[in-house]
Amino acid sequence: MKKDGVALATALVLMTVLVAVISVLTISTMGEFKQSKNSILASQARNVAEAGAAYAEAMVRSKTSSVVQPLVDRYSSQFINNGGDPSSDPVIPKDKWSDVANRIQTMLQDNYSALTGNDLDGIGRANVNYTISEFRLAALGSSGNGFSQTYTANYQITSTGWAGKGRKRIIEKGYLTIVLGRPSLSQWLFLVEDAGGRRGFFGTGSRFDGPVHANSNWGFWGRPVFTDIVTSADGGAWFYKRNFRSNFLDSDHSTDGFTRPDFQEGYDWHAARVELPRNALSQERAALGLPPDTDANGDGIPDPPSRAEKCQQLHITPCRTPPSGVYLVNDGANITGGIYVQGDLSRLQLSAGGDGTQIYSFRQGSRTWTIVVDYNNNTTTITNPSGTSKTYNGVPNGQAPLSSGGANGQIYVNGSIGQVRSPSRTGWVSPDSPDHPPSDSIQPALSLETQLNITARDEIGIFNDLIYECDPTMMGDGNYLADHPRCASVTNGLKTVLGMFSLNDDITILENGHMNDIYLWGSYLSAADGKGLAVANYNGRGSQGSMHLFGGVIQWMDQLRGVVDRRGNLISGYHERFEYDNRFRNSSLAPPNFPTAKAFQLQSVTAVRQLHQER
Repeated sequence: MKKDGVALATALVLMTVLVAVISVLTISTMGEFKQSKNSILASQARNVAEAGAAYAEAMVRSKTSSVVQPLVDRYSSQFINNGGDPSSDPVIPKDKWSDVANRIQTMLQDNYSALTGNDLDGIGRANVNYTISEFRLAALGSSGNGFSQTYTANYQITSTGWAGKGRKRIIEKGYLTIVLGRPSLSQWLFLVEDAGGRRGFFGTGSRFDGPVHANSNWGFWGRPVFTDIVTSADGGAWFYKRNFRSNFLDSDHSTDGFTRPDFQEGYDWHAARVELPRNALSQERAALGLPPDTDANGDGIPDPPSRAEKCQQLHITPCRTPPSGVYLVNDGANITGGIYVQGDLSRLQLSAGGDGTQIYSFRQGSRTWTIVVDYNNNTTTITNPSGTSKTYNGVPNGQAPLSSGGANGQIYVNGSIGQVRSPSRTGWVSPDSPDHPPSDSIQPALSLETQLNITARDEIGIFNDLIYECDPTMMGDGNYLADHPRCASVTNGLKTVLGMFSLNDDITILENGHMNDIYLWGSYLSAADGKGLAVANYNGRGSQGSMHLFGGVIQWMDQLRGVVDRRGNLISGYHERFEYDNRFRNSSLAPPNFPTAKAFQLQSVTAVRQLHQER
C-alpha cells in the first residue's frame, strides 16, 4: 500500500537536512583555499559525518513509530484479553522489551544507514550505525481519563563520513521516550463504527482537517479533502463512480477514476479497531461525586452506583430511588461532584454570563431549576422551582482527579434531554459569515472558565448554536483580544471545552424553523448500535445551509444529515463543515470524564540527544 503523504513527509525531512548540510559544505573562505588538500578533505569529511548524524537522528525521531505502533496494537489486545492492570502491569510484556529494541534497531539499520554522493551533491558519503538498547518501563501515570505508560530506550548513532581520503566519525548518544495511553475519544475529528458507505458517501465539498477513523464502510464520491491521515480497520473503502455505483476497493480511487479523494497525509485501510463505549457508568459516578473508575469485580467496566451510594450523595432519607429532579451534589456546604438529573429533561439551557459566571437552566415539565456558577467567588447557587436559593462553596467544573471523585464538570441525566440550547441569536447571521470568529449575533453557551461534559442515558436534542465565549482559534489575534478583554486575560491556554454523550440514542439537531446554519463546538458522542449525530427530517426540511462543527463527532453509524443533487447542490438538511479543534490532538485537552479508547495506543515518540562527540 502506498502512502503518498508519509513518503512526502520523509522526503521533506531528508531535504531539510541536506539543504542545511550542503549550505555548510559550500561556504568557503579565503583561508580554506590556503589549507592543504588533506585539511580540506578532513573538513569536508567532518561535515559529511555531521550530515549523516543529523539524518540518522531525524530518522530515529520519525520512523520509530512505524515499528512500535503495530507491536502496541498486538500487545494491547493481549493485555485486554488477559485482564491486565494498567496501574501496575506493563502493556508491552517485560520479556519482549529486548525484542522491541532489536526491531527498532534493525528497521533503522536496514533502511536508513547511508547517505550517498547523490544525497550529498557529490561531496562524499556517510555510513550510519544504530544501537538501540535497554528498552524499559519508565513511568506509570494518567492520560486524560485513563492510564498512560512511558517507556524509554537508549540510542547511539555512529556516523562515519568520507570525502576523498578524509575520514571523520561522529557519535551521538541519547534516549527515546515512547508514551502509550488510552486516548480520549475526543482526539478524533471523526470516529465511526460504520461510516455508512453502502448507502451514502463523503463527497466533493466535504473537508476534514483532523484525524478521522472508521472501523468499517468508508464511502467516497468525487474529491473530498482530508488534510490529516484517514484510517479504517475494514481492509478497503467504497468508491463511487460517476454514475453513483460503487465498488469496495483497497485503493485510493474509483475504478473509473472519477472519485479520487485528496488524502493529504495518506490513508491506511488496515488500522486497528477503535471500540466505542458500551456504558455511561463512569459519567454517572462522576456526576455523583464518586470515583468514576471503581471496578470492584475487575470486568473492565465501572461499577454502577448502588442505591445506597445515590442516597448518600444526594442526601435522600429514607433511602429510595431518587425522585425526579435536579441535584447539585454537595456535602451541605461544599460542592463535591457534578450535577445529577433524575428523569427526562424537557430543556437544558447553557449561558455564558460574560462576567465570570456560567448559568444553567433545567426545565423538567413545569418545573425549572437555575444554577449559577460564579468562578470569581468560587461559589455555586441553585434556585429550586419554588424560588428558594442556596449557595455552596466551590464550582462543579473541570476534570477531578480520576480516582478521587469530587467536584467536576459532569452533568448526568438519567433519561433524555428534549432540547439543549443557548440564548437566541440577537440578529441575522449571513451564510457567508466566517467560522472564526463567529458572528457576534451568536450568543455563547459556555463561559471561558467552563469545562463541561453532558451525558444522557437516552436521546439528546440540540436546538441551536453551542459555542464558547472565547474562540480557541483567535487567541493569538491582537485585534480579536482587544475586542474581547476577558479572552485576553487567558495566560496558560484556553481550557473551555464541551463534550456531549448519549448512551442509548441519537444526538439530534432539531427543526427550529428559523435558522439557516448551525454552529456546534465541542465533541459529540453517540455510541449505541445504529445511532449517531442525526438531523431531524434531514430529507424534508429544505436547505439549511451548513453545519459548522468545530471539534469532533464520534458515532456508531454515520447518519444522513443532508441531501444533494448530482451536481452536489444542497436540497435538504445541511452541508457538513467539520473542523478540528487542535487542542484535542493527542488528548492534550478533553472534555471532563469523556470516554477513552479501550485499547492502549502509541501517543508519542520523542528523542533527546545527551552527547555529541567527534572522533
